[in-house]
Amino acid sequence: MAETTTTQNSQLSGKKIMWIEDDIFLSDIIAKKLSTQQSSLLHAKDSVETFKLLETEKPDIIMLDILLPGMNGYEILEKLKANEATKEIPVVILSNFGQKSEVEKGLQLGAARYLIKATLTLDEIFGEINSILMAQTHN
Repeated sequence: MAETTTTQNSQLSGKKIMWIEDDIFLSDIIAKKLSTQQSSLLHAKDSVETFKLLETEKPDIIMLDILLPGMNGYEILEKLKANEATKEIPVVILSNFGQKSEVEKGLQLGAARYLIKATLTLDEIFGEINSILMAQTHN
């Protein structure tokens, strides 16, 4: 397991990861985990915070929940993909909605991946982030 952590550290080191999630408990866990990865976390809990942060920050990847106050994750994703400044940033949906129609909708709107929270550990989520960022640097 230590080998995985070392690999993750080097791949996430220096990366800006935006996490759009209104669950404070989950956000705190993610922030702690990312701080050990030498990457920076940009956290927003709704669409207003998201778009305000994106005025000054350009994350390497965006993790997006679906169920959010105000604008939902699908609406945020549509806006991100329609904007020249953010359309190339990979977006990973991380939700508890696991129905096939929900997954298909997220992917059709431009998400790089659709992950179901309840079925993954934090290490698996960070593994997915790593693989997307690695693929991006090889393109």
